[in-house]
Amino acid sequence: MQTKGLAAVIADYIDQRRLQKLEPIEKALEKALKGVDDAVKQAQINTEFSPQILQINQQFDVRHWLDDAAKRAKQISLVTHALKFTHGDAKGSSVLSLEYMEDADYLVTASLANLAIDAVGNAAALDVAKLLQLEFEGRSLAQTLTDGDFSALAVFSEDQMQLTEWVEGFKLALADKALSSHTLAKQLYFPIADGQYHLLSPVFASSLAHQFNSKITAVRYGDEPKAIREARRAGKYHDKPDIRFLDTAIQSFGGSKPQNISQLNSQRGGKTNLLNCAPPSWQSTLKPPLNEQSIFNSREFNRRVWRDLQELQRYLLSVKGRDSTLEIRRNIAAYVNDLIDGLLNYAAEVQGLSEYAGWSFQNCELKLAEQLWLDVWCEDLLFQQKRANNNWQQDICLAFAGWLNSKLNKALKNDGLVFGTVQYQHWAKLLSPRLRDYELGTMVFSAAKAQAEAAV
Repeated sequence: MQTKGLAAVIADYIDQRRLQKLEPIEKALEKALKGVDDAVKQAQINTEFSPQILQINQQFDVRHWLDDAAKRAKQISLVTHALKFTHGDAKGSSVLSLEYMEDADYLVTASLANLAIDAVGNAAALDVAKLLQLEFEGRSLAQTLTDGDFSALAVFSEDQMQLTEWVEGFKLALADKALSSHTLAKQLYFPIADGQYHLLSPVFASSLAHQFNSKITAVRYGDEPKAIREARRAGKYHDKPDIRFLDTAIQSFGGSKPQNISQLNSQRGGKTNLLNCAPPSWQSTLKPPLNEQSIFNSREFNRRVWRDLQELQRYLLSVKGRDSTLEIRRNIAAYVNDLIDGLLNYAAEVQGLSEYAGWSFQNCELKLAEQLWLDVWCEDLLFQQKRANNNWQQDICLAFAGWLNSKLNKALKNDGLVFGTVQYQHWAKLLSPRLRDYELGTMVFSAAKAQAEAAV
């Protein structure tokens, strides 16, 4: 069967899925045959594996797979605004809005010319969503079906009845038959005339969030932005601006199963970037902590986190004497993560003091691990080599754990709450992956590269 255009894209997609399923079986077969020289034994081994291979080949026969996919399409919905971001158990309708407004006064989903369409529903049927989003020359299968063009599927159908079943099945993924809200959804009762009201149910703009997240990722980790930042640090000219997204936060959706929220959420690992929307506030000029033996003892850091520390203390008192449950442990971890947020935000600001590069060499009393962490723009080659080995990260985690234990014991010891080695290790364990992830996004000055460029 010769295919072209969108039909060829569909056929290739299904075949790639077939090959993915066959790969582990073929590897197992190859391993089983390795070292077997007897033809009879080889035939027996091939016979054992052949039913599995045959089953997969039949399952991913184009017509058979499309039959199954059309039946499963009702389990998912293509959307631009997804309800499950509000609550993972919400059962109401999501929204697919493809309107485009070139001259919109506000940044909204309709401002985007090329929307990344999301998919919600049964995670096991997301392969159908990917099928509907396959494109050829800028037009997806979902768009062609909406426009009444069924030619891409007609190539594979045996008759008109089969084609109709496919089309009707796939269209179920394009719109809900009846719009509905849910008790777990956000709901606003907006009054209108004669005692009536409109029920408004705001839903998360998943397509807009995905576009925004892609922009931030490209700016932070793309090759060109990296070259721009390196030119700036080296004091060299670059014809493109250095774009930064400052003071962003990350909101997570779906926990360990982001695919249960939506397809795009799964692609982002459940994480969505948020811009800082706080009102402007007066800020004192921040300087490197030269005269501190540890930032954990510094006035600046403790001032920033005292509210979060008090909330943790109040919660620990409220659960005093109760059996340790999963909910209590999760809540405690959430409060400690708020403290970690404050620590990492403070560290980011100190690391941003590039005008003070090398400040740790100026009679600094700070512990070596904290110097390595915070003085990222230091040009000393030996310093950067020490920083690159990452051994200092464990010292930071232990210092944080010791600081938190000390604060809690001082505040709660008279109430009968004492924090020892077990808690100390737990606080350090909570910070460790956060610090590691934080470091992945830290731009580190490369003294060796800078010296090489200067020599040229």
